[in-house]
Amino acid sequence: MRLPFVSQDVDLQKLWRYGHLSMVTAIIKVRYFMDRINTKTCIYISLDDPIEEIRDRVLALDNLNFVHVDHAGRETQTNQANSIISIARNDEGAKEKLVFLANQGFHVYIVRDDMSSMVHHRRIKTLWRDVVAKDISVDENDIFYKVQKAAVSSDPKLLVAFSSIAAKMYTPSLYRHFEQNFASIGKYVPQNAHIMRIADFGSVVGSFYLNSKSLPDNETHIAAAIAREAARLGISNKDVVLYGSSKGGTAATYYALKYGYQGVAVDPILSDEHYVQVFRDSHFTVGTFDAPKEARFAEATKAVHPDAGLSVICSTRSPQYAYIHDTLIEDFADRFVFLNSENENIKTHPDVGPQTIPHTLSQINARLAGVGIDAGLKTVF
Repeated sequence: MRLPFVSQDVDLQKLWRYGHLSMVTAIIKVRYFMDRINTKTCIYISLDDPIEEIRDRVLALDNLNFVHVDHAGRETQTNQANSIISIARNDEGAKEKLVFLANQGFHVYIVRDDMSSMVHHRRIKTLWRDVVAKDISVDENDIFYKVQKAAVSSDPKLLVAFSSIAAKMYTPSLYRHFEQNFASIGKYVPQNAHIMRIADFGSVVGSFYLNSKSLPDNETHIAAAIAREAARLGISNKDVVLYGSSKGGTAATYYALKYGYQGVAVDPILSDEHYVQVFRDSHFTVGTFDAPKEARFAEATKAVHPDAGLSVICSTRSPQYAYIHDTLIEDFADRFVFLNSENENIKTHPDVGPQTIPHTLSQINARLAGVGIDAGLKTVF
């Protein structure tokens, strides 16, 4: 069949490729132009702009949803994407600007052409693809979560799994707030256990599920989300078990102590000191919280909920052990369970979780089953 007005000598595939390339190029140019148009809901700034100018522009717009930060010419010294987050690790001026934007509720969600795009927390639900597709749920307080339903409906239990710091913690994606730790855990818990996972927004790499300057009511909203889901599933507080490692362990510990749930925390981070002093504030906690974790947990341990149950898997081989000892073991060894692993494969903090999976599962399943667990500090391997 001869196509009208087209020479048969023309390579149609090549013509289509050229047309497609032209269209993509045009879209990129339009997007580049649109990102630089300032409106009441979207502004373009340069990382070279003075902090005073950035602050004035952002605070002047009550409905600002997007901030596009141009950092052309800035290089990162990390092995992660060249975003404003990784640049801020070695540039105090950039860090000051990032912390300000984070405290105003903005999160980096993508990097394009040396530009970090940030979205305000209130607009995440209309931007995050998995939320729009309803693969991730969002409640009235903008708490993002997923629930894996139990295979068996009788005598239901609820396991709440909190995320650790993302493996690539500075990745310019919203998924850094929703690391899927122990993704296969459903295979190793009872068939009547529902599994709830909650995203950790706030600050730069997460709020550790605590209140932050950008999310001052975070704790109340997370506690409400857990309580609502448990009630919807017909599950009492005693049948809710919280689990988390590292940052997730921070949450499991805190919500067990304060709200009377059962908790299993693997090498929880209970103090900011180590990451501030040794790693130059690698978690971006300086300036993004009203109080450091050590102060928050000192407060929490003074008023422990009477129904709280807690198993802490830790190791003297981890730099977190000293903080766990001073915060919990010293005063609660007669009430809670502490399993100190002397597994020689544990060299530092990130090793504790992978090397203590059998002990973690033993505590999770015992608490889901309502089996009594003797308190005390025990050495395991």
